[in-house]
Amino acid sequence: MSKQVNLTDDFERAANCLNNAFLNSPSNDYLMKKFMNIPLDENCSRRRIKTILEYFCAFYHDNGAEIAEVDDFNTVAVYTTPKKHVEQWMTNDEVFNQIFFHDLHDLYDKYIPEGMGYYYLFIIGRDLLDKTKGKGNFRAIFESYRKRADEDNACIVLEAISEEAKQVYEYFGFKNYCKFNYGKNEVNSKGELDPNGEGFDAYLMIYHKTPLPGFIE
Repeated sequence: MSKQVNLTDDFERAANCLNNAFLNSPSNDYLMKKFMNIPLDENCSRRRIKTILEYFCAFYHDNGAEIAEVDDFNTVAVYTTPKKHVEQWMTNDEVFNQIFFHDLHDLYDKYIPEGMGYYYLFIIGRDLLDKTKGKGNFRAIFESYRKRADEDNACIVLEAISEEAKQVYEYFGFKNYCKFNYGKNEVNSKGELDPNGEGFDAYLMIYHKTPLPGFIE
């Protein structure tokens, strides 16, 4: 039996979980800095990253998204629902905007049938510092939202920002529809400044009870 999934507005505890989930994720750190227009060469402490995550929890929740937690905030997810999508602001980097906003949303239009609603998973993470919990928590959240999506004949959309994350999502029924890259010629795969850096690979992934055409095997 799946664990209980709870909706919350405790942004501080949600952000603490997410911060601990992404302690060793240069790709997530890059995104947080980009979203907030923080120069990549500017020092950005873990405390500031946590504050950014808390801001995003509040911002999404204020605009109709759901914050779900499992196992006393061991695992947290931020979802928008088909009833209310959240329009995030553009950054001051037009190249990044093109990749992460315009191009990806064009792919939504390409792969999601007209009239079909979708849930959007902005972020999900498990507290990696708490070794006593965690088993079954991702499953609980994904089963909860897949059930709702199935009942609505809707899909769930997300971006996997690592190969490891992609494999986890595939395990829960998501299909890969596009591999894309961000941060090229800015940073290397470790997030270090590099004018010739390869940046980060990521994947647009979609779940539907009957997989939508166009996914990559």
